[in-house]
Amino acid sequence: MPGTWPASPFQHTIMTNDATIPSGSTGPHMTMAISVLVTGGLDVDLLDAAYDDLVARNDVLRTTVEPDGAQWVQRVHPHRAAHLERAVAKASEAQSFVDAWTREPVPIDHPPLVRGQVVALDDGTHLISLVFHHLHTDPPSLVLAVAELGALYTARLSGTPLPPPPLQYGPYSARRAEITAPTLDADREHWREVVDGARPLDLATTRDWSTPPRSGVLRLEVLDARETAALEKWSLRSRTTLFASLFTAFCLAAADRSTTRDVLVNTVFEQRAHPDVRTLIGPFLHPSVLRVRVPEGATWSSLTPVVRDAVMAAHARAHVPGFDVLRLHPDVIRAVETEPVGLCVFQYLPYSGLEDEFAYGPATARVLAKTEAGPTGDVGLMFRLHRRSSGSLHATVTYDRRDLAEDLVRALFADFAAGLREPLATPVA
Repeated sequence: MPGTWPASPFQHTIMTNDATIPSGSTGPHMTMAISVLVTGGLDVDLLDAAYDDLVARNDVLRTTVEPDGAQWVQRVHPHRAAHLERAVAKASEAQSFVDAWTREPVPIDHPPLVRGQVVALDDGTHLISLVFHHLHTDPPSLVLAVAELGALYTARLSGTPLPPPPLQYGPYSARRAEITAPTLDADREHWREVVDGARPLDLATTRDWSTPPRSGVLRLEVLDARETAALEKWSLRSRTTLFASLFTAFCLAAADRSTTRDVLVNTVFEQRAHPDVRTLIGPFLHPSVLRVRVPEGATWSSLTPVVRDAVMAAHARAHVPGFDVLRLHPDVIRAVETEPVGLCVFQYLPYSGLEDEFAYGPATARVLAKTEAGPTGDVGLMFRLHRRSSGSLHATVTYDRRDLAEDLVRALFADFAAGLREPLATPVA
C-alpha cells in the first residue's frame, strides 16, 4: 500500500553518507545479487507472474528513500507490472553469464527496486537471478527472496495464493523509531563520549589519492565446524557472545599492527528477533560503531570483558545511525574520510541459509556458490564473517589496494585466525 514512513537507521546512514561522499553508498558497488539453478520443469510464464507477485507483496521493493527537510523518509509507490528479463545460454557458461549480468546496478529511485532474470540453459535447467541494492535488502533477504519467489510460483501452480506478509518494512521502521525516541538524546551523549578522540586504524601510512578505490577480495576459511562450536561454547561460559569473541581476536591482531592501539570500526547488528520480520525482505540491519582501546600486553582474559561491554553498549544504542555517531566529532569523520585505510568494517552474520534448496513447484532450486555477494563501498578494510550451514566459519576480506598490500592483509588475517584458537586451549575459570 502506498505511504510514507521514516527511513530506518540503516537507510539514513546510506543516504547521509552518500550526501557526504557522492556515490559512496548508492553506487553500483552496493549491489547485492543471488542466483539459483533450477532443476526440473519450469513454466517461465508462470514464473514471470510470480515475480510480479513478489514485487507487489513487498513494499520495500517499491520504496524510494527521499529527503524530507533534514530527515530521510521512505516513500512507497503504487505497484506496476514487473517482469523478468529472459535469455538463453550454454550450461557450461552459466557462472560467467550470471557474473556478468549481476554486475549491472539497480537504480534506487525508480521502482521496481529489483532486477530479475530467468535464463534457459541448453541442458534443460534454468538460472534465476535477482539483483538488489543494499538500501533495500540485507544478506538474509537474498535467500528469503528466492525462497519466496519459489513459494509464489508454487502457489500459482496450485491456484492457492499465499497470505499477505504479517508486516511491511515501513511500519516496522516507524515502530522502531517510536520505541527508541525516549532515549535518543541520552544515547547520542553516550556515543559522544565513546568516540571522543578516536582515530581510524593506522595500518597504512600513504595513499595515492589520484587513483580511484581498487578493491582486493580474499575468501578464507576461519574455523571448522568443531572449532566454531567450541568457541561459541567458550563464549557462553565466559559470559560473552560469539560476535564479541570474534571481535576480541580482531582487536588483538589489529592493535599489534597499529601505533595507537585504538580500534575503531563500523559494524552492523541484525534486527530480526521479532517473529513478524524473520522472513521479510528488507535491510533489517542497524549500522553502528565499535571502539576498543587495547592496552599494551592485553590478553584474551583481560580484553574479553572490555569488548563484551563495548559490544553490548553499541547493540543497545544501534538505533543511532553509525554515520551520525562519527559526525558527533568532526575531527573523527574528517580522519575517516581523509586518512589511509579510513573506514574499517567488521561484521558477523549468522548462518543465512545460502546452501539451502528451495521448491519451485516440482522443480528444485539451489543457490549458486559464487553468486551471493555483499557491497564494499568506500571501505579501506572489511572483515565480513559468515556462519555456514555446516557450522564452519568463513571470511570475505575486502581491502583497498591503494592502502594495503595483499601480504599485509593476509598476515593480519592469519594473526586473527590464530588468535581465535587461543582461548580454546585455555580452560575457563
